[in-house]
Amino acid sequence: MSLLTNEEIAYFSDAFSLGSGDLGNEGSYSEGLDNPLLGHSLSVETEIPQVLAHILGHSKLTLLAEISYYRLFFPLTLNLDELGVMSPSLGVPEVIDMRGKQRSWRLEEIKGVRMIDNTTKKDVEVLSLSSSGMRIKVPQDFEHKTEHPSELILPDGTHLDMAYEEVRTENGVMAIKINAKGQPREILREFLFNQHKAKYSHLYKGLTN
Repeated sequence: MSLLTNEEIAYFSDAFSLGSGDLGNEGSYSEGLDNPLLGHSLSVETEIPQVLAHILGHSKLTLLAEISYYRLFFPLTLNLDELGVMSPSLGVPEVIDMRGKQRSWRLEEIKGVRMIDNTTKKDVEVLSLSSSGMRIKVPQDFEHKTEHPSELILPDGTHLDMAYEEVRTENGVMAIKINAKGQPREILREFLFNQHKAKYSHLYKGLTN
């Protein structure tokens, strides 16, 4: 791990804007900008934690921000322009909850999120959601097989192709593992990140100008 300089911290600070349209874009830097991360930790990781390997795909470098009980892993790529100038670009972060067992942050207050099992064509009630799994009410006539192709529908109407498999079932509630790749995975991660920012906006105040 290598710590960033104040200038590099300022460069990356725009990635934490509470707006939803800045993810994946290059940050901006202005001379004399006060450090917006006072009281928070920001560093570059050259090793991806094993628990995140299947979520972050082929990323070899991440920007790690630590705020309160949460660690935000931003996939980080370095690009060369035609003049040979290197510029960093941030992807959508994975939010890890550090309380108790480390795991992807779970959205418990589900509003407007639906799932359709493509095998039965029936709606499945979603009780909680993270980028790696969900808790759902056990569907009627559920077949206990390896994977169930499905669609996750977000509040804005976006349909995400994915598959899920049962992890455990207790008292009518099933914990499932999500298998989503490429753009659906990125869209889900961005949705959850925006939900986290909205729910814990007070934690992000020190990260914005």
